[in-house]
Amino acid sequence: MTVLTNLQMKKAEEIGIKELSVPSLILMENAALNIVNYIEESFDKTKKITVFCGKGNNGGDGFAIARGLFSRGFNTLIFPYGDFEKATEDCSLNYNTAKAMNIPFSEDLNSALAEADIIVDALAGTGLSSSLRQELAEICKKINSSGKYVIAADCPTGVNSDSGEAYENAIKADLTYTFHLPKAGLLLFPAREYTGKLLTGSIGIPQTDLPNRKPALKTLTKKDAKTMLPKRSPSSHKGTYGHVYAFSGSSQMTGAAVLNLTAAYRSGVGLVYGVCTQKTADIIHQSLTEAVTKIVPDEGGFLTAAAYENVKSDLTEKSVVLTGSGLGVTENTKALIRTLLIEIRGILIIDADGINCLAEEKELLKNTKARVILTPHIGEMSRLCGKTAEEIKKDPINTALNFAAEYKAVVVLKDASTVTASPDGKACINITGTPAMSKGGSGDVLAGIIAGLSAQGLSSYDAACLGTYINGLSAEAAEKEKGSYGLLAGETCGFISETMENL
Repeated sequence: MTVLTNLQMKKAEEIGIKELSVPSLILMENAALNIVNYIEESFDKTKKITVFCGKGNNGGDGFAIARGLFSRGFNTLIFPYGDFEKATEDCSLNYNTAKAMNIPFSEDLNSALAEADIIVDALAGTGLSSSLRQELAEICKKINSSGKYVIAADCPTGVNSDSGEAYENAIKADLTYTFHLPKAGLLLFPAREYTGKLLTGSIGIPQTDLPNRKPALKTLTKKDAKTMLPKRSPSSHKGTYGHVYAFSGSSQMTGAAVLNLTAAYRSGVGLVYGVCTQKTADIIHQSLTEAVTKIVPDEGGFLTAAAYENVKSDLTEKSVVLTGSGLGVTENTKALIRTLLIEIRGILIIDADGINCLAEEKELLKNTKARVILTPHIGEMSRLCGKTAEEIKKDPINTALNFAAEYKAVVVLKDASTVTASPDGKACINITGTPAMSKGGSGDVLAGIIAGLSAQGLSSYDAACLGTYINGLSAEAAEKEKGSYGLLAGETCGFISETMENL
C-alpha cells in the first residue's frame, strides 16, 4: 500500500482539484463522511458527541463531521478553537454552515468534555510540525484525561505525521481515521501509540501514484505480501530454491548461527551452509539436522578472513552470503568482512557485529561488487552514520534513505517500526511485530529469512521488505501460543513456514 508524506498528500489534493476538477469542498465533505459513516455504524444515537474544531482545513473537516452527525440525529456539540476570522476558506464555509444549522456550540471546555461520550479531534490534523502552544496543549491534556472515546480526524493533534514524533500533551486517540492514504509518521513510533486503530478512507480522488514521487514510501498489506512470495514449482528440487552460506557465530555466540540457518530453511531455501568454527558446528548439528556445515579454522573462537578462502570455490554469483550474526568484533572478523565485500559478486547480507566491524570502513561499500543488504538496529546505525540514536529515532525514514543512497546498499533499519530503504529512493515501513520480539536473537532470525528469500530469487529490496513483514507476523503468531513475556526468537522460527503458508 502506498504511503505519503504531508507534501505528497498536498500534491495529491492539488491534482484532484486542478487536474481532475474535484472542488476542495467535495474532498472535505468526502473526508468527513468517512467518520460520520463510521460513527453511525459503530455507535447508537444515544451517544453524545463533541467535535473539537480548529481554524484550519482539519477544523473544516470537523465542522463537516458535526453537520453530518447532527443531520443524522446524533446529539452533537461543537467546541471551536481559534480565531475564525482567520480560518481557511473551506473551514470558514463549513463553520458558517454549522452556525446556520443551529448546531450547538460551546466554548466551555469542561462542559464540552463532561457532556461527551465520544470526542472527535479536528483541532490541527497533519500540518503540525512543532510543539503545541500552551492553550492548545491544555485542551489536549484535558481531552486525554477525560476518559472519553477519542476519534482523530486524519491525525491526532500533537503528532507529527511525517516524522512520527509525538509532542508533549499530544492527543492519544482510540482510533484515527486518516484520509486518501496513510501518512508516513502514523506508522512510526511513538505516533502509533497515539494513533490507536488506524483506518483509511477515500476522499474521492484516484489512489494512483504521484509522478516522480520521492521518497516512494509504502507499507505491506497481506495482499502485497502474498503477491511477493516466491513460487513453488511441482517439478522443483533443492537447487531450484537457492543456496545460502552463513558466515556466523563465534565461541561466545554459537546460537546466532543456529537462528540464521533455521530461519533461512524455514523461509523455503533449498540448501543452507553454516561456515563456522567446530564449536559452532557442534551446536548447529544438535539443533538443525538439515544443516550442512563448512568447518573453518578460527582464531580464539572467532572466524577469520581464511573462512572465505576455505569455501570460495563453492560460491557462485547466485549464492547468497550472510554474515555478522554472533560474529564478534576483532581484527580478524573485520578482515573477514573486508574480504567478503571485496570478493562477493552476489547478494551479501551484513548483520549485527558485521555492521560493527564495518563502521570504521564503510567506504568499502562504495566500491563493492556485491549487492549489499545491511540490517542495523538503532545503535548499530548510530555507529554507521554518526548520528545519535535520538536523532535517528526522530527521522528514521530519511536516515535510512540517505545512507542507502550514499552507500548503494539496501538498509533495514530495525526498530518497533522497521524502515527498509533502497538506494533509488524507495522505502517500506513495516507494521507487523510485537513487543515479545524485544530480546536477543530476533535480528538473527530476520537476517536468515531475508537470506532465504534472496536465495529464492527476490530482489534485495523485496526480500528485505517481505522478510521483515514475515518475521513480525511469525512473532505475532508465536506470541499467541507462547505469550508475550517468554517468547524466544527460536520459537518464532517455528511459525515462519506456517505464516508463509497462510499468506
